[in-house]
Amino acid sequence: MEGFLPLEWAIFWSLLSIPFLAWGALRVKRMFAEHPEMKLTVAVSAAYMFVLSALKLPSVAGSSSHPTGSGLSTVFYGVGVTSLLASIVLVFQALLLAHGGLTTLGANIFSMGIAGPMAAYVVYKGMQRAGVSMSISVFTAAFLADIMTYVTASLQLTLAYPTNGSIIASFEAFFAVFAIAQIPLAIAEGVLLVIFFNFLAESKPNLLIGVVRTTTPSLKGRRNTVLGVTVIMILAIAVVANAAIGLLGTDNQGVELIQGIDPNYQPWFSSFFTPTGGLELLLFALQACLGLVVLIYFVRYLRRKRSDWKSEGS
Repeated sequence: MEGFLPLEWAIFWSLLSIPFLAWGALRVKRMFAEHPEMKLTVAVSAAYMFVLSALKLPSVAGSSSHPTGSGLSTVFYGVGVTSLLASIVLVFQALLLAHGGLTTLGANIFSMGIAGPMAAYVVYKGMQRAGVSMSISVFTAAFLADIMTYVTASLQLTLAYPTNGSIIASFEAFFAVFAIAQIPLAIAEGVLLVIFFNFLAESKPNLLIGVVRTTTPSLKGRRNTVLGVTVIMILAIAVVANAAIGLLGTDNQGVELIQGIDPNYQPWFSSFFTPTGGLELLLFALQACLGLVVLIYFVRYLRRKRSDWKSEGS
């Protein structure tokens, strides 16, 4: 929502996000220096985020919204690295898709790259210490990383736009548009990450050392593949259906709420480039394809390594 977040709040959330981005950059630099092999999994985490955040899916509120894709990076690397990867995705979308926006970049980084992942990481680590299974822990982390992103966005807008001075009334309105509508998407994101971790547990369990306490997959082999293909097909159909119907996005509904709370408010900044509906779809598809290229390479790489290992074993 370019220009709809008041300047003072745009600056506040940007300043709050900068230390986390610096922390993430330092962590990535240190990891790559000490463990160069981690470059691939960091790239995969970024690609996963690129793909999922490019999906525009119908929500229960009669609108459309996006998953975040931040669960994978959160489980593997925590908040710092996730904030850095999220900022890359958000800058890409702000510059090429006029989505999110440059003026709301700090707020979006904080919600998607910091607050959501922080809640997910704390709960995930607690569940792992308690001996909860990999699948349940991973599902919960992905679900919380997604849903808490939108809870935070609701709070950010509430602070900027209290309804007649009432924080509670404003939060209820924004929460209904952003957070409640996101629940089915957060569930789908949790299931998808469980499928991915099942695949890793079978293909390259050493990648999960230090990440999960035990690497026992909930589904193995063909069953996991079938479930994965089914979920991906459902998501693809939902994306196509949403494009055909042209549902109003939650961001647009948020703008309507803001205008209802303060009819005289006007955005103080507008995008330099706003793609048409058809071009926007193509650009989101480009974002998804960039991520898919890396993910497909990663899957093929692991399958090839597993085949090599079996050949050596025989």
